Amino acid sequence: MIDVQYNRGVSLPALGLWLDPRGPRDFAFISHAHSDHTGRHRETILTPETGVLMETRMGPAPGIEHRIPYHERRDFGKFAITLVPAGHVLGSAQCYIESDAGSLLYTGDFKLRQGLSSTSAEAVAAEILIMETTFGRPHYIFPPSADVVAGVVRFCQETLEDGDVPVLLGYSLGKAQEILAALSDAALPVMLHGAVAKITAVYEALGVRFPAYQKYRAGATAGHVVICPPSANGSPMIQKIARRRLAGLTGWAMDPGAIHRMRCDAVFPLSDHADYPDLLRHVEAVNPDRVLTLHGFAQDFARDLRARGVEAWALTGADQLEFRLSSERLHRGAGEGSEVRVEEATKAPVLGGLERFATLCGEIAACTGKLAKTRLLAAYFNTLEDDHLGMTVTWLTGHPFSRASGRTLQVGWALIRRALITVAGCTPSELQAISRRFNDAGLTTRAILKRKTTHRAWTLRETADLFDILAATRAPTSKQKLLEDALREQSATSAMVIVKILTGDLRIGLKEGLVEEAIGSAFGVSAEDLREAHMLLGDLGVAAVHARHGTMQTAELCPFRPVRAMLAGPEPDAEAVWQRMTSGGASDIWVEDKLDGIRAQLHVVDGRVEVYSRDLRRITATFPEIASALSGSNLTCVLDGEIIAADGDRLLGFSELQRRLGRLEPDLFLRQDIPVWFVAFDVLWLAGESLFRKPLGVRRQALDAMTLPAPLRVAPITRISSASALDSEFDAARKRGNEGLMIKDPESAYLPGRRGMAWIKLKKAAATLDVVVTSVEYGHGRRNQVLSDYTFSVRTSDGGLAAIGKAYSGLTDAEIAALTPQFQKTTLRQRGRVFDVEPLVVLEVAFDSIQPSTRHPSGFSLRFPRIVSIRSDKSPGEIDTIESASRLASRGNVKSPITS
Repeated sequence: MIDVQYNRGVSLPALGLWLDPRGPRDFAFISHAHSDHTGRHRETILTPETGVLMETRMGPAPGIEHRIPYHERRDFGKFAITLVPAGHVLGSAQCYIESDAGSLLYTGDFKLRQGLSSTSAEAVAAEILIMETTFGRPHYIFPPSADVVAGVVRFCQETLEDGDVPVLLGYSLGKAQEILAALSDAALPVMLHGAVAKITAVYEALGVRFPAYQKYRAGATAGHVVICPPSANGSPMIQKIARRRLAGLTGWAMDPGAIHRMRCDAVFPLSDHADYPDLLRHVEAVNPDRVLTLHGFAQDFARDLRARGVEAWALTGADQLEFRLSSERLHRGAGEGSEVRVEEATKAPVLGGLERFATLCGEIAACTGKLAKTRLLAAYFNTLEDDHLGMTVTWLTGHPFSRASGRTLQVGWALIRRALITVAGCTPSELQAISRRFNDAGLTTRAILKRKTTHRAWTLRETADLFDILAATRAPTSKQKLLEDALREQSATSAMVIVKILTGDLRIGLKEGLVEEAIGSAFGVSAEDLREAHMLLGDLGVAAVHARHGTMQTAELCPFRPVRAMLAGPEPDAEAVWQRMTSGGASDIWVEDKLDGIRAQLHVVDGRVEVYSRDLRRITATFPEIASALSGSNLTCVLDGEIIAADGDRLLGFSELQRRLGRLEPDLFLRQDIPVWFVAFDVLWLAGESLFRKPLGVRRQALDAMTLPAPLRVAPITRISSASALDSEFDAARKRGNEGLMIKDPESAYLPGRRGMAWIKLKKAAATLDVVVTSVEYGHGRRNQVLSDYTFSVRTSDGGLAAIGKAYSGLTDAEIAALTPQFQKTTLRQRGRVFDVEPLVVLEVAFDSIQPSTRHPSGFSLRFPRIVSIRSDKSPGEIDTIESASRLASRGNVKSPITS
């Protein structure tokens, strides 16, 4: 059989081919043009329609494209490939692969039901079937499409008859066109959101016919059906439609509570994916020897197939070819190339096991001295093999994976809570009572599982495998089952440590810098050298192994391995900044606007483009226009800069940019409504040469010599020759809609992750508001026993209160300790961790800016709020009002372009 592996995409290593990989590869098949399947690969196989749609959305392809029509067999030497319709969206294809090792059919996303805007799916007999199983549970049986469409039409007609505007939410590529085609016989006037209209025009150019429609026009929606992407829900565009009813169209409408999760008036089960019966029918039609499942309920569906006598394994689920996190290690049926590790369950506990690691954490928590903690860690590190050293160092920073890996678990407290209830056999109220007492997920775990589990000594590798599989598993129910199985085999102490790592908070009094010092002590290297290697590698565990072997000098800044950003020290006073920056005799200083966006690194090499956030996450898909602008560029560099929201030369502010963060398909909607710039202010690597150790003046000269395409810009530098001029420039920057100023020493090297005084940020509070505290929460870490997180409100016009923000910084420990019993005595009700209190405590709160926002009932949100003081001289009746907040917002949101 053909060798199949999975790592952020399906890999056929013997053939040198990837199937829908998530990151750039040398040679890949792209099944369709949704952004979670597309990529900027060196060589790509796809249908002509998918090629056109990708070009429309992402710009010209950076590499070679093989646009192969359906049913045309194409030979690539090691294999031959034929693309057959998948029925998902226009141009979507399954790929049928033939090689000397056998045959394989990969479905990508697919559906068997006849679509109105795409070619119907087909089946081809193959030895291996790799199939998408988004709706792989028996209760996902979609009603006949005609019945669903009739319900949608009825919803639209009734809404229009009542004088309201029906708004249908469906993805801009595929679902929206299916909705539009479904309305053909209803003769309803339709308006399309701009992003939907753009993709619909491509469909029409490719020969798909639709009923007449108009492009969305603000103020003209009355009497029309409006079709928008789901991400439009809650946007200003939707808010401007005063009388509206929203309907979501998705297969998840089959789930209870879908109408509430989608914040809609109605939901309809219209899906571009196969339902459970169609998944079974496709397996029967292909008649494979082995089925490998992907996405959604991959585990569940594979298990159902095995019960039906079909060999089936989930590539992305917990079984991962029958890998079990239990005392019984079975690997029957594991496919060739699977990277599953099988260890002996009877292996005796070793010094490097999880229980020893948990004991170490307890010992560190009990230590009060920094030196004692360092000695404990150094001694422990010297007992570990390289593999164990790398993983435990990472865990001691409070994370399951290094930040540079970009991997996340997506395991929150709600999921952990459900798993604990199941394993402990307790009630939700019992767990809640313990949770309130400890206010710490790890301590709660230890208390609730005490004497409730059967302890088996886990190795560190087994623990790492648990984290790997949790990260690869998408369905929350599957993640929960994995966690339950793991917790049942732990002592209360080791279970506590697992949960602490899952929640990203060890709470043992250990900071990353101390771990670095302990590594240095263990292996005889300087903490400074280790810190630099860590910054360049982005992985303290890897840096620790280099330290052990004396190879830290090989660490170098490398494209597509993001480093942490150099930080600036804060100063609120222009005179202090001037004195500090000119103390060495300089007659002027370098100044840039401090932009109101998100810090980002841009890596560009050989047509590959990646964007990374400040916390080293890959965010390229969130801002595809940046990658598209550079896909055909000859640039080879790593740039440091800021992504800001801007419409033409008008800055939009951070609150608008926030709406694009974390979106799966922003290029189909929000990239048009909220365009962005990447404003570069530093270059760290250029044409194969690392520049971060060179002076800023040299780096800046290299940056200024670059020609950057829109939407990229270079941040301008202003030279300031006095403190008063610095004050004036600060005021000018605020008028331009920016946060303040960045002052930089032109002789400074780039120090990743360091906050020094070579760079200084000059920021002043935009204003303060007097507010009243309306709810409180227990803090974290050393503040987990005091009420330190405060939600505060302003007065409404009718004398009520409306929340406007939340802050937990600014007060001293003594002030917080004094307020805690007062809040406890005046608690009105408790909502989980939140305590609603009588509105008695007045605070003065400073902030950097204020923006309109739907996050709080007041309609406004404060950027970087911090408590200035407790205003015991003021009563709740004297606090500020929504009207005063509105005046500050309108004053602060007059945006002007960056000086260019």
